[in-house]
Amino acid sequence: MNIYLRIKTYYNIIYLEREIKKNSSMIYRALLKHGYSNFKLEILEHCDPEKCIEREPYYIDLIKPEYNILKTAGSRLGHKHSEETRAKLSEANKGKKIQCLVK
Repeated sequence: MNIYLRIKTYYNIIYLEREIKKNSSMIYRALLKHGYSNFKLEILEHCDPEKCIEREPYYIDLIKPEYNILKTAGSRLGHKHSEETRAKLSEANKGKKIQCLVK
């Protein structure tokens, strides 16, 4: 929703290089590998922030973006953690009790 931060992130090579060491962002890796001239960043529609999640599925279906791994707007469905991230999460949660809120 903050276009300034999104652009600042994508066009900051030092940030991208640092971030790919922490996570496996496909778009960050692709930008560094293929270069900026092979990508296009454009505003498809101006809308109020509360309408973004409502409008995003329309553009996902229309454009079918290659690097958008999350196919449902506002959802983490489709996201897969790297083996390294899964190991870190597992280690961080060892010994913790899991609480389920089931009625």
